[in-house]
Amino acid sequence: MAGLSTVRLDREAAGRYVLSRRTPLGGYSFYRTPEWGVEEPNAPDTLAALECLQMLDWPIPEPEATVAWLRGLQNDDGGYPTLTIGWAALRALALLGAAPDRSPAAWLDEHAEAVGRPTGARDWQGTLREALHVTELRRIGISAPPESAEDPFSQLLDAARDPRGGWARPGADLETTAVAVSIAGPSRLTAEERSDAESFLRHCEDQVLGMRLTPESRATWVGALWGGLELAQGLELQPSYPGAVGACLADLQRADGGLGARHFAISTLRDTWRGLDAAQLLDHFQIDQLQEDKS
Repeated sequence: MAGLSTVRLDREAAGRYVLSRRTPLGGYSFYRTPEWGVEEPNAPDTLAALECLQMLDWPIPEPEATVAWLRGLQNDDGGYPTLTIGWAALRALALLGAAPDRSPAAWLDEHAEAVGRPTGARDWQGTLREALHVTELRRIGISAPPESAEDPFSQLLDAARDPRGGWARPGADLETTAVAVSIAGPSRLTAEERSDAESFLRHCEDQVLGMRLTPESRATWVGALWGGLELAQGLELQPSYPGAVGACLADLQRADGGLGARHFAISTLRDTWRGLDAAQLLDHFQIDQLQEDKS
């Protein structure tokens, strides 16, 4: 294993970037440009911002205003315009210790049925992201899972699995593989699935990039770094090149303090969330390794 190194992210700058994305309504927007009159908060950016502040252990400014704005996104029937908006709004409310005005359980059950319904050709990456949204909302108690011993998305995961290892076909990548394992729960993977996922992870590791998006790729991005570390944690493995992962994460930080998806990309709240989460995972791996070395 390569030597361990601390992730050199400027967390103070990242926190300032997140706070700079807060709009007067209480929501957040990565493309907020007040000098041009652009104040357009959205639910996914707001969730990403709150997650970042929580990881940084920074106080959330005027949380009551954010709760009120989030509650205003719900339809009169308890639903939301899209699954993504509902997932982000409900996750953000839960993070703030608040609840929506009306029960979204029926709305979530409808989306769960639609996501899990067998169909023909699909965008498997997008479908698995939606399945994870449903799974996460059920895990925080938005609605109860079906009364069945079988994982509600087991058939979906089987159909989306790439025969060469990982998820999702026809070309598996690290981020989507981590999403799939999160849906299933690492403990519910079969021995074959676990072995294939471990092999896929190891083939994506790289001495320079830390983690590549796919075994064949010559590049990385924040989703691959996060996905590889998330997958390693779920499978109880140590990353092979933590120093390279940390260096690549540091390269993603922009002058405004936020992180971009890849080197020289503009910073966004989602990518900052993914990057800070990856850095936190890497810190845990390093602590665990130091404890093992001392024992």
